[in-house]
Amino acid sequence: MNARQTINLSLLIGCLVGISGVTSRGQEFDERYSDWPQELKIDGTVVVCAEAESLSATGQLLNDESRVLLVADVADPAKLLEQYQSRVTQVNLASIAELEGKLEFPQYNTLAWHSSSAQVDQATTELLGRLCSKWLDQGRTLILAGRHADRAGHSRIGGGVAPTAPAEAKNIQANPNNGTADFSIEPGWNLLPECVIQLDGAAPNPQTPDSTELPTTESTNAGEAHRELLPALRQLKSVVGIRLESETALRLRGRKVRVAGSGGATFVLRESQHLPQRQARIVARTGRRQPVRQWWLDLTGWRRDAIERTLDQFPPQHPKTPLVPDGTLFIVGGGGLPDGLMEDFVEAAGGVEHARLVYVPCAEDEQVSESQATVRLWTRMGVRHASFIHTKDRQTANEDDSFLAPLRDATGIWFGGGRQWNFADSYYGTTAHRLMKEVLHRGGAIGGSSAGASIQARYLARATPIENFRIMAPGYERGGLGFLSGVAIDQHFSQRRRQADMTKLVDRYPQLLGIGIDESTAIVVRKSLAEVVGDGQVFFYDRTRPVFPNRPDYVAVDAGNTFDLANRQLKL
Repeated sequence: MNARQTINLSLLIGCLVGISGVTSRGQEFDERYSDWPQELKIDGTVVVCAEAESLSATGQLLNDESRVLLVADVADPAKLLEQYQSRVTQVNLASIAELEGKLEFPQYNTLAWHSSSAQVDQATTELLGRLCSKWLDQGRTLILAGRHADRAGHSRIGGGVAPTAPAEAKNIQANPNNGTADFSIEPGWNLLPECVIQLDGAAPNPQTPDSTELPTTESTNAGEAHRELLPALRQLKSVVGIRLESETALRLRGRKVRVAGSGGATFVLRESQHLPQRQARIVARTGRRQPVRQWWLDLTGWRRDAIERTLDQFPPQHPKTPLVPDGTLFIVGGGGLPDGLMEDFVEAAGGVEHARLVYVPCAEDEQVSESQATVRLWTRMGVRHASFIHTKDRQTANEDDSFLAPLRDATGIWFGGGRQWNFADSYYGTTAHRLMKEVLHRGGAIGGSSAGASIQARYLARATPIENFRIMAPGYERGGLGFLSGVAIDQHFSQRRRQADMTKLVDRYPQLLGIGIDESTAIVVRKSLAEVVGDGQVFFYDRTRPVFPNRPDYVAVDAGNTFDLANRQLKL
């Protein structure tokens, strides 16, 4: 029996094992769909502001194309209408009564509700909630300004509407500053998904520093400012707190948050058993040189970090041994592929005649081209069965049989380059994720370059949606697809001088084996052995061994050598 016949026989046996439901010892599927937000973004745009009578902050987010339907429950509606007329080409004033029974207003792209009233009756609240939700579902803009703007959140603290049923509100006893404050949590409209908003806060003094790279405990000043917000977060568990200062408008478009006005917005996560409180403050953008993290925030990453605080510690203190008991991993550091590597991948997947290959692009866009370069390459190589899948809809990746069909009998999967958080968003914990792992159960091959390299580890390195400078991204560390446990993988390693980043990672998580892969270089992993191929080097960071001053804190391995991942040593 030749080598190709042996590979094809192992794939056939693996298929029978997968059909029978037997789970291989190293590729268990224990990732859960519920550990990731199902809806990653909203379809339209939400603007929230505490000021009902003025457009000092909100007006900065309007433009000549805004066609506004204005509902003004304020002392002087005419004055507010004049402010809108000075900023937009079309605005019409409507009463709440005019909205009842009519949720379609095609001539407007913006709905603005300004309210300074202390009380809003339940029927009005329900009507506006339905209208606002439908408005966003159609991809339009919604402005909520005034005392009830915090209804945009999943829940709201206090408020003027008594709940209609006991299940809709909870009284919470808070003890800020050695005192006791009673307040209620009421249901909101969840237009800013999984958030709770505290309106009209004063600016912190001194300003709260950005703390998105590593979670930090709050300062005394911040704790004072969030005296109601933090107890509410402790009650609500997996919710993001937002403290919106006066004269500030917050805008959520899709998943990206920005602010306008003279103040800022502070985002807060509660502490958990394993993680301290986390917070970051963003302000309006003032210039091109201003760091992105000061004026832009990814809400999905924060929502994911809120969920993380309800889960077991990750990475665990004692992760599983790096092991691929069945099949082969091809992990490439970006740049060009090492000579012959794709041919080896196709052969490991069953050869050009028997391989059934699936390419998974790494794209933020909802739609990608029907012509993918990797699929064309496979076709030129003579591969008979080559296709690709792509979705940004987690429900599709979990339930759509036509989408999942190529994965059910795949013998090889290749993950493309880009930003690896896209893979986590689309596939983590889904049926597609399980089927990807079953490719290895069947003795097949999984490969990828750049982002497609990092995603293969259970720990996901460098996955922040804002820039890609942080190797440890709160909310996304658990997002790897987990074909290889106990490691963290970074790419473009020497070319982008990422050594110091990996040092930080393994210093924080010494239980992980850090792997940095140069461009045009790869490791081919079978069992626990990683063979280095290509033009550069692979760097292994092991904190179970001593680190000496003025010496490298890694082992650099050249092509042609093999590193034992289980025993963390060069195989001689």
